[in-house]
Amino acid sequence: MMANHKAPHSISTALRFLSLGFDTLEKSIVVVFLLAIVVLIFSGVLSRFVFHYSIAFTEELARFLFVWGALLGASSAFRTGEHGGIPLIVNRFGPRGRRFIEIFVAAGVLIFMSYLVFMTGVSTLKSFDSGQISTTTEIPVWTINFGMMLAFLVGAIRCIQGFFLGAFKPELPSVEPLNQDT
Repeated sequence: MMANHKAPHSISTALRFLSLGFDTLEKSIVVVFLLAIVVLIFSGVLSRFVFHYSIAFTEELARFLFVWGALLGASSAFRTGEHGGIPLIVNRFGPRGRRFIEIFVAAGVLIFMSYLVFMTGVSTLKSFDSGQISTTTEIPVWTINFGMMLAFLVGAIRCIQGFFLGAFKPELPSVEPLNQDT
């Protein structure tokens, strides 16, 4: 018989509360980023084709917002278990096999996200020390890197939450293999 993988009640409750706060914050930030991207790109196109004047910073700023928004969206998928495995393959295993895959994928994602947090932290410090700024917006590059580092950190936290809150369900029934005779 397989042991229950649910976290103790107090940890589970704290993770659920933290998850609710992160969910709201993530969704709000991503919506604001998407709205800002639409406004920036629309104003850039409008200024270029209607007023024959290019607002140079719109494309670069929209690109930064897109990267940050995509990384935050990915962290939300970690919490819900949507980045863990390919369901078509994973669901062919029984509960023990799925549990092994869940642990393996969660550990791999956590190690990879931790590495990305570390590397973007190093990059943030280097760009802070150098005083480097972006080409058109003249935003300090360290702020751009810091935003990515935070998104990777949130991704690592969301991976932990998803694992302990049971986003991946090994107790679901297995799917029968496809019939090869047809």
